Amino acid sequence: MIEIDLPTDQISTENLFKDKRSATAALTNLYINLRETSIYSGNSQGIGSELGLYTDELEPISIPPTYDSALLYNNNIDPTRLVLATFWNTSYAHIYAINSFINGVTISNGISEEEKKELLAEGYVIRAMYYQALTQLFGEIPYTTSTDYKYNTTIKKIVPIEVLNNLEKDLLITLETLTYNDRSSNKYYVNKAVAELILAKNYLLQKKYDKAEIYARRVIDNPLYSLETDLSLVFKNTAKSTLWQLSNNNPTSATYEASNYIMLVDDWLYKLSSSLLTSFESNDLRKLSWIKEYSNNGTTSFNYKYKNNINNTDECSVLFRVEEAYFILSEALIYQNREKEAIAYLNKIRQRAGLANLPNSLSNEETLLAMLEESKKEFFLEHARRFFDLKRNNKLSLLKSSKPNWQDKHALLPYPEKELLINPNLNPQNEY
Repeated sequence: MIEIDLPTDQISTENLFKDKRSATAALTNLYINLRETSIYSGNSQGIGSELGLYTDELEPISIPPTYDSALLYNNNIDPTRLVLATFWNTSYAHIYAINSFINGVTISNGISEEEKKELLAEGYVIRAMYYQALTQLFGEIPYTTSTDYKYNTTIKKIVPIEVLNNLEKDLLITLETLTYNDRSSNKYYVNKAVAELILAKNYLLQKKYDKAEIYARRVIDNPLYSLETDLSLVFKNTAKSTLWQLSNNNPTSATYEASNYIMLVDDWLYKLSSSLLTSFESNDLRKLSWIKEYSNNGTTSFNYKYKNNINNTDECSVLFRVEEAYFILSEALIYQNREKEAIAYLNKIRQRAGLANLPNSLSNEETLLAMLEESKKEFFLEHARRFFDLKRNNKLSLLKSSKPNWQDKHALLPYPEKELLINPNLNPQNEY
């Protein structure tokens, strides 16, 4: 028998996880996947842009009507479209890589048990991000921790609450290991505060509002983070409000968000929607700092949260910031019939935007609607938070006022048609 050497661009699993250094290199690759090709990427294929069109944050300018993005905007997507396959395939490819990393670290003989816990904790958090988004996009999904290809192509889908329960268990394990210290001074890696924030969102989805409150408060009360009073600093890489941001692919590269949203020509892909723009009060500092009009057309506005599309040295793509904990806490309090407490936290966000306080006389339902309205203006085009907020609170019907094609069934995306052919256990198809 002839033993053939590995290709020069590949290494074996045994060598990959032979020590902490090599395993850390593999973990770094998971972060690169997240930045470059995942649904969380700030480019035009990420859920920020695509679901910004699907909801009410963006309007197309030069997108041909047959393109997937235009079909999303018109809420007319079907299972054959590439955008759905991209969401699904890249997410599960990255989950496969995470599972391979977790399994490789677990069985390694060259990594100490303490080092394993530290490495695995980051893997669990990243995996939870993917699964938590996928179940909100598609509903029932396959959940696997295996790297067995044949098994993974026949696995049955499970209901969202089962997915969330699995993620809850993983995240609770990470809290026993992760610390609030950052592995880098630039907040490029997940830490305990990030895990707490994701867990708090998990509990909102499970309707365990008392637990969501606990973990949101932990993030808010953490002295390492605070609201930036100067809104022009929120998306700078030294922002006090940032929990986790992604490194750029070289020291002067623009963030994908800056390249994606800053208009340079008349026929850009999209602009901010009229419904989003008119929702801002005229003196809202977020409108003044985070939105800009295209110079050759005063009626076209674009997302200007990230400002450096060339020679960037002070911006990174922000995944999570402390402001989100304020909204998670407000939502958790509303569902515990403590709307006056919720209003106090919403007012902290409004005060920072230079706006008057919401009155304490708001009803529970009015407070919920005010929270969603405030969240729209705070997080527009940040990783589909608008879609996730409305869906979680059963308020996607609010889109009907600005999206005439919107129907209740659009709360779930259809499964990619090719995936149904590969794995019939995904049937029945979501209505579309």
